[in-house]
Amino acid sequence: MNHYPKNKTCKNGFTLIEVMLVIVLVGLMVSVIQFSATGDKAEETLELSSKRFAGIFNIAAEYGMLNNIELGLMIDKNGYQFLGYDGDKWSDVSENELFSRYKLPEGVELVLELDDLPIEEPQLFDTKVFNELQEANKDPDDELTEDVDSKNNIEEKKLIPQIYMLSGGEITPFSLRFQFLKNDYTEPKLYFKVTGLYTTPLTVKGPLFDE
Repeated sequence: MNHYPKNKTCKNGFTLIEVMLVIVLVGLMVSVIQFSATGDKAEETLELSSKRFAGIFNIAAEYGMLNNIELGLMIDKNGYQFLGYDGDKWSDVSENELFSRYKLPEGVELVLELDDLPIEEPQLFDTKVFNELQEANKDPDDELTEDVDSKNNIEEKKLIPQIYMLSGGEITPFSLRFQFLKNDYTEPKLYFKVTGLYTTPLTVKGPLFDE
């Protein structure tokens, strides 16, 4: 079980993260109500999915800064999952329900773009950096148990984020498209685009269409 640093200071009133959480949750509730009334519209499905992602991502970034935690985001075609870095490896942080793995509505897929952004600066860091740090800090005694634990650690080694969220507030620049697996809804193809350029908040653009 991983233990992450916690903010031990106690303050009266609401913290910034609590206020942001309430705002986002209220916004999501309103969106769900609207979505329920017209849930058959492709545009609203993508809009709800993209805005939910942007809201949760912004909250996660604030959470990492306030608690001095390095976070990451692992994305596949059907959903996304937040991870925490404990100084040794990336792990699931689903003990915080807000950051647990989220599965997209049926038919919606994600397309992640880390290149071709309107910036020339390199990415903050990649998985190679973390691998080098782990090798440098490895205890020689740990090598004796690597073979024994290799099978148990297969799933953990797969938890490698594509997007990093540093405790200092920086994020990996990225662009994420929300679209449908099959182009049976609109012609040309409809999508929403969420973009992050080094810091939050993220921007959401749409509806957009492929020519």
